[in-house]
Amino acid sequence: MSLPMHLHAPILSAVLACSLVLNLAANLEAAPPSVKYLNPAGGQVGQTVKVTLDKSVGTEPVSVWISAPGLKAEVKEKLLTVQIDPKAKPGLYWIRFHNAEGASGIRPFLVGTLPELDEKVLNEALKEAQKIEQPAVTVNGVLNKTGDVDTYQVKLKEGQTFVASQVANEQLGSPMDGVLQILNHRGTVLEQMEDTLWFDPRIVFTAPEDGTYYVRTFAFPADPNSTIRFAGAASYIYRLTLTTGPFVDHSLPLAWHPAAAAPVALEGWNLPDDLKSLLPAMTDSKTQALLSHPQLGNLLTIPLSKTPVILETKESQAEKGQLLTLPATVTGKIAERKEIDSYRFAAKKGDKLTFKVDTYMLGYPLDAYIKLFDAKGKLLKEVDDARRNYYDAQLDYGIPADGEYRLEVTDRFQYGGFRYVYLLSIQPTEADFSLQTTEEQYTLTAGDKPLEIEVTVNRQSPRFNDDIEISVDGLPAGVTCEPVVSKLKEKTEKSVKLKLEAKADVVFQGPLEIKGVSLKDKTQVHTPTAVIKGISPKRNTARPKPDLELPYLWLTIKKK
Repeated sequence: MSLPMHLHAPILSAVLACSLVLNLAANLEAAPPSVKYLNPAGGQVGQTVKVTLDKSVGTEPVSVWISAPGLKAEVKEKLLTVQIDPKAKPGLYWIRFHNAEGASGIRPFLVGTLPELDEKVLNEALKEAQKIEQPAVTVNGVLNKTGDVDTYQVKLKEGQTFVASQVANEQLGSPMDGVLQILNHRGTVLEQMEDTLWFDPRIVFTAPEDGTYYVRTFAFPADPNSTIRFAGAASYIYRLTLTTGPFVDHSLPLAWHPAAAAPVALEGWNLPDDLKSLLPAMTDSKTQALLSHPQLGNLLTIPLSKTPVILETKESQAEKGQLLTLPATVTGKIAERKEIDSYRFAAKKGDKLTFKVDTYMLGYPLDAYIKLFDAKGKLLKEVDDARRNYYDAQLDYGIPADGEYRLEVTDRFQYGGFRYVYLLSIQPTEADFSLQTTEEQYTLTAGDKPLEIEVTVNRQSPRFNDDIEISVDGLPAGVTCEPVVSKLKEKTEKSVKLKLEAKADVVFQGPLEIKGVSLKDKTQVHTPTAVIKGISPKRNTARPKPDLELPYLWLTIKKK
């Protein structure tokens, strides 16, 4: 039986509407994970932590990738359970959620050594302050709304040194510029600190008398806006360490030479004799050394050095300066205002040397300023900032004649103090290169059009002239990607495009292993980094820090 013509249109509309709803439902169900932040954003060694996720983790099953061994994680709906092994190394781990549809952005998770507490909900006024009974603890908190203030109560003895240290923007990527205050029992602000490690504050306070004191924290946006109110949001997550125990600021030397296998001295507060020095441990990345101890309220990661690292001596304050034998790596300190450290060394005509001072990027306040003189005291070169938004001094220089030379290191604005430490290296200049991708994760549909990945090639000064072969390792069967060579003075000099293709039956989730190899010297191998989006807020300050870049790239190959 045929229907009357006037009934066809409503039925067709209903069918189309039903089809649209079903398609939308299917699309909603098949979704990749989307996680912006973790709360809490860390835990203690040996403990199990329940972590709340801000967004949907996507279509199940969902797996969790972690950047280093020591953690096990399981996700269910919006809850992540993290088991931290008792032997896990303290420090920063990176977590990524992934399923058949794709992956989340990479997110940070900090593992510490101290007992941990969660912030209680009402703790704004002094009378509501959360009592801290332990001598050393890390509090997990959130400034979760505009105008939010969190307050904690501690009891101190006269002369006791107390450290309050907040981690938020720098390592967790929280979009906040935190402030810490110490108040007495009358509510008088005794100390206030805005920035210690970039936007993250730390206060070291000596109690003038026995009594009750308060630690108060609030924040402004890391990316400033027109308001002057205290800021807050669910993403304003922080970890606040409160301790009267050992806490370290820096090591002497500031870098470790693994071949030396020697301990380094620790500089900080409340350090007992058995914690005045510590043997570093290599991190899993093999690019840094870890300084950690169960009694320490924090940890340090320090760079590795290719040459032995020495300390400055009193000779650096003498007229001639401290004598160095090149190549050299030195740890020094501008301990007083207007202090100048001097180093002398012999060099030959034609030597190409790189003078580099690392301090700001290590988290210290020194604005390094260097001057190079010849044996007669003639100024050859002076350098402040190596490049825009980079506040550590670096100079590449060709020696004009045989003789003795002198290098001066000071602070650009003649400041000095306990934390004005630096790592000076004088090494033969070496041409090198680095790689960067535009994204940290990529998705390829199997049996569909190829995926193109652009890799930027930075041929560093002095310009790296070798041909560089850029390829992908670790691809599963059925996936192809031809290597591409970056050549000087050709279209591929500054960037190349890798083209990945997958057969229709391929499914894959895992790290994307891109590498660049010099075809002239195959020991020169580098992997690309990518700016991590969503946890690198703009830093519109007088001395901004570059966006966070990591080498953890990710590839999803999904069904068509």
